Amino acid sequence: MINYLINPGTIFSAAMGVAGGLSFLTVVLVQLSAVLLSMLAFLVMGRIGVDYGLTGQMACRAALGVRGGRWLTSPLRAICSIYWFAFQTLAGSMAIAAILEECLGIKLTLVQVSLPFAFLQVLVASYGYHWLKNLFKWALPLKLISLCFIIIMLWLNAGAGSVSFAVDGHSKALLIMVWFNGIFAGMLTMITDAADFTRYQKNKRSLWLGAMTGAGLGVFLGAATGAFAMTLVGGEGDRLFNGILEIVPGIYMALAILVLIVMDNWTINVINLYSGGLSLSHTLESLGRLRSTLLVSIPSVVLSCFPIIIHHFLEIATTLGMIFSAIAGVLLVDYWSRGWYLNVEALYQKQGIYWYRQGFRIGSIMIVILATALGYSLPEGWPPPLIAMLVAGVFYYSLGRIDNQSKKRL
Repeated sequence: MINYLINPGTIFSAAMGVAGGLSFLTVVLVQLSAVLLSMLAFLVMGRIGVDYGLTGQMACRAALGVRGGRWLTSPLRAICSIYWFAFQTLAGSMAIAAILEECLGIKLTLVQVSLPFAFLQVLVASYGYHWLKNLFKWALPLKLISLCFIIIMLWLNAGAGSVSFAVDGHSKALLIMVWFNGIFAGMLTMITDAADFTRYQKNKRSLWLGAMTGAGLGVFLGAATGAFAMTLVGGEGDRLFNGILEIVPGIYMALAILVLIVMDNWTINVINLYSGGLSLSHTLESLGRLRSTLLVSIPSVVLSCFPIIIHHFLEIATTLGMIFSAIAGVLLVDYWSRGWYLNVEALYQKQGIYWYRQGFRIGSIMIVILATALGYSLPEGWPPPLIAMLVAGVFYYSLGRIDNQSKKRL
């Protein structure tokens, strides 16, 4: 979880928060609170991985029906994986473009960098994930060394006198809420994959202690790096890495940034392709992992050519996350109401207890639609993703009570 959350997206989004007018400490606190709150929901669903060793996509069938899990949550998750791959690729490409410009005098557009960078990651993903296992053990130490070097050199060369450790007040409450919603909703787009992260944990204690601690440390280090650097650099978020290299020029800073980007994209961002391919293969089971990954790679590479998706991060993350917030409410209450029990065999069966009506649980799907629509209709200054999740959970609990009363009368 530390390795997963120390990524260009976390760093760049924190930098955008500072560029947008928030203080260093406010940005860090907003990211921490949004991520840790979303992790509470994430790890409840992650318990399915510990208890049953199931993938998250398969576990969705219990609440939404066998076909509901295949044809609703899986395609949605594939779309999110495509977006997050492109977002991380573009964030990393900004760093590579800055290195080329500041160190080698080669000025390229963001698309000219992101397109070959995206293809390289697809190649890594297509070749196979097994050989990345050895790289994983080196990724986190190298990323931490790079982060420490970047922070120390910025501190020594620019000082920290301009860094505000104050928390923004009421005047920026709306901006704070907008950022909280974007980060919270963005994290919840992974709720259907929670069990994939956790199904090799030994027990639930390890799940909660390890994942929560890792998430907290990862987002703190990533957000603090981006916010601190942006506070010193100033200007637009797009020029973050250019500004770092202007303050601390030279090969060593360029190398530290490059190691951070490459280690992340080779060990973390390719997982977005894996997750998207897994989701697509869950919907279209005959495709297989390789063909599913390659099919997901096509729109992922294409989307990496549109910098607009990174400039509109908050709007896109909140929009995508809203429906997953509603799905999260249904999934959480469903698993809890079953006493944390799933009939694993029935998840694979037609006409089983999770088949419902032609493979769909219509009530659950209607709740997701209504809660999502409610979230989109709420005014600014509210936390729509959180409200959508809570409303969906309450409605689903009521649906379960109605079903139980009907069964008793029968």
